[in-house]
Amino acid sequence: MSTALNNRPEKIHALTSLRFFAAFYVVLFHTVPLVFGDRMQATLTQRAISLGYVSVSFFFLLSGYILAMVYLRSGRPIDKRNFYSARFARVYPLFLVTLLADTPFVLLSRAYQYGWSSAIPRTVATFGAHVLMLQAWLPGIRGIDQPNWSLSVETLFYLIFPFIGVLLWRLRTWQIWLTSALVWICGQIAVTIVTPHVLITTSKFHPLLHVCTFSLGILLARWQTLQRQKHQTSPKRGVSVAIALFVAFAAFAVVIEWGSSLPVSNLNAGLLSPIFGLVIWACSANRRLPARLLSAKWLVVLGEASFGLYLIQMPVLHLFEALHWEHSLILFPAYLVICIGLSVLSFYLLETPVRKWILRRLQAHPKETMETASDAQ
Repeated sequence: MSTALNNRPEKIHALTSLRFFAAFYVVLFHTVPLVFGDRMQATLTQRAISLGYVSVSFFFLLSGYILAMVYLRSGRPIDKRNFYSARFARVYPLFLVTLLADTPFVLLSRAYQYGWSSAIPRTVATFGAHVLMLQAWLPGIRGIDQPNWSLSVETLFYLIFPFIGVLLWRLRTWQIWLTSALVWICGQIAVTIVTPHVLITTSKFHPLLHVCTFSLGILLARWQTLQRQKHQTSPKRGVSVAIALFVAFAAFAVVIEWGSSLPVSNLNAGLLSPIFGLVIWACSANRRLPARLLSAKWLVVLGEASFGLYLIQMPVLHLFEALHWEHSLILFPAYLVICIGLSVLSFYLLETPVRKWILRRLQAHPKETMETASDAQ
């Protein structure tokens, strides 16, 4: 295989579609307990939905993987200006819009709880911290569109990627395996050590505790790239994909069954990264199942809009709460349809045109297509 072909970015439709399912899992995590309450207590479905927050670790791992595939495969230095411009243009516009949309609900809630004289300065300070992407660093200032804490973490990833990504990309096969094991183990040890001494909101959300998960995504991309250089095609790849998916889903089923005995902070900070890595590897084989099924156009559209779904879910939920609809089983499907519909509209009418406008204004020429930009957020 020529160098040019080897460095060409892979089609990632299946991974894009996976993002929708991961984002939808987060939505169910936030809403199903409100709607169904005690009716689902102690059931398998309840245990499965209660783990919805682990999707964020999947996003972090996939982000490292996609960014590495797009920016590191060529072996050339990363143009930091283009890279940072691309990340800002992809993430910040919708983040700001949903931040503005959710702020009135937070302000009204605080006014009811503390009074206007306290609610206004509190909310202004919270809003300012979010604008600066500090919400994951300071537990006391979170509260507006709460899922966006992960964007504060991603901001750290973007800042360090041109540096740690290049270093990790120099590793060879055995070094990758050793480094991956050390990164995962050390990351889990760090969380275990820190958790008893800080607030749970700190141990769950602090950006530094998620760097290991992001790094594992980069290492997975590096290992996969080296494997493809050695073996352009493999007749056993289909069997390997099937085995990887079986192991991943079996392991996740075990976690669902006994997940309540696992530390929440560790689950939140990448404990399941090996499972997610198997899924990403298996679904990146574009000519095989399940990647071919996941590459359906309508699924890819939903995957590209998953960033919007992730951020839009909370303002819409707060609107339903203001109307006292949040416990309605009848209106729950309408809530889901509204969130998904708004996310698709947002992708085509807001995120894509604004991203292009910002990149033109900044005269930036990033390597990211809109699809890879969606996956890497």
